Amino acid sequence: MNNSMKKDHYGFKFWLGWILQFAGSFIAAVLVWTLSLTALFGGIDGFELSATWAVAVFGSWFVLMIPFMRKKERIWKRLNDDQEKATDAWLLGMGLFIGSLIAAAFGWSVYFRDALMDPAHQGIHTSWLKAVIGTWLVLLVPFLVLMYLKADAIFKAAVKRQSYQGPIFHSTFVEKTKRMLPESIRRKLKGLPTLLNNAQIGHLKLKNGRIVEHAFVLNGSEILGLYDRDEMDFNASEIEDVELLEESRLPPYEEQKWLRLDGRA
Repeated sequence: MNNSMKKDHYGFKFWLGWILQFAGSFIAAVLVWTLSLTALFGGIDGFELSATWAVAVFGSWFVLMIPFMRKKERIWKRLNDDQEKATDAWLLGMGLFIGSLIAAAFGWSVYFRDALMDPAHQGIHTSWLKAVIGTWLVLLVPFLVLMYLKADAIFKAAVKRQSYQGPIFHSTFVEKTKRMLPESIRRKLKGLPTLLNNAQIGHLKLKNGRIVEHAFVLNGSEILGLYDRDEMDFNASEIEDVELLEESRLPPYEEQKWLRLDGRA
């Protein structure tokens, strides 16, 4: 037996286990609901109890099968991230949809227990039927709201991700040693306010009197970007001073004008 076969985690034994779980969960649902209804009502007779039993058994079985269905799709890897989220939302919705029907049928069967067990009872108990359907419809309102909100969030996230074209800023590679600020400048910037996460923006004053405007300084030590420039035509060792800018003094943001200096896109 080669190594690839030894590492096959989804072979015969795996699927045999799932088949046994598939059949076993149905048998378990039948036994649990049959015993429960029999203990409460002395038997499963009439339309109401038969309908409750059927809804409870098949609904419970479906809920128990959700992990199997999700595991199967992940193994086959047929779904992308957006489809995975949509499938999870659909299965959650179906679980709530079926669960609310089970709760309504079982709850009202218990409530009308005496009437349903009356030997004189024949046909369909209309009050039971109206109560089950009415309760289920009321329970469906938050379910439908939840499904709408979930579907809307998944759709918006998918559109945003699929329409994203990547960064439009420019990037070039400048060695980090040429971008590291002199020690005196680093001491000056240490502890001063930042505009972004661990970042400051300021004008750089070079020793020859030249001013480099709107430089992006990371962690108070490294020049990571320049605004409205095509290249870094100076060395950080030439910097004499830095004038940090407040947010009100920043130019209108245009991403395509940023030049990133570490070569990353």
